[in-house]
Amino acid sequence: MKFLQAFFVQLRQAVSWPLALCALLLALMAELGVAGMLAGDRQILSVWYLAQSSGAGLLTLFVLPTLPFAMSLAGDWESRALPYWAAREGVARYTVSKLLASAAAGFLTVGLGLGLFVLVNGAFLPWYASCSSVDYEAFFEKGQILLGWLCYMLHMALSGALIGALGMFTSILVPNRFVAVSAPLAIHLTVIRIMPTRMISPISIWHPINWVEGLHHTSSPWLTLLGKFLLTAGFCLLMCIAGALWMKRRFERG
Repeated sequence: MKFLQAFFVQLRQAVSWPLALCALLLALMAELGVAGMLAGDRQILSVWYLAQSSGAGLLTLFVLPTLPFAMSLAGDWESRALPYWAAREGVARYTVSKLLASAAAGFLTVGLGLGLFVLVNGAFLPWYASCSSVDYEAFFEKGQILLGWLCYMLHMALSGALIGALGMFTSILVPNRFVAVSAPLAIHLTVIRIMPTRMISPISIWHPINWVEGLHHTSSPWLTLLGKFLLTAGFCLLMCIAGALWMKRRFERG
């Protein structure tokens, strides 16, 4: 019960006007990423094609989900409010609630932004036309357009949750606002460079591209979504455990 209270305190701070602004900015950046396509022949376009082709992925998926809340712990540290909140809620509860609230903020940022992008373009273009072998197309082919889009948006929103939590986690290690915003993208680029990706199938969930910006492939769209959820939950669980231990050690050392 105490943890839920601590979590809802942080969640109320996370769900505020900066989140709405970041979601709007995400939709705008995605729209700018496909502006060249919209200026061409629209007869071959669909909203699904645009969603798969937006060129603003690095900024929208690796930076914007951190902006609503991932900097809050560094802000508490700078304002010397962190000892107060840690004493009031407990170090572990405070740290984990911060991480989960940041994950929720990242989830909503991407989910709402992508939803706005889809709705705006859906007013002028067909919602779907076959253009790839992405698993969620199975729903579209069966006429379940809404379900297909919902699953795809949930998939990408989970990417936002992972980045939001990662931004908060890095600020636990290095309590700095700039680190909270820039570290997820830097970590992604580093992992892509040092990991032997040539030995991993590009459609596998274990390929680092598919952890955030890509879509892995399975035998069923439900398995694809389940895999993305388990991957995100697993990374977030590890960050919660490591973050709580690190914060406890920091307070023990004074």
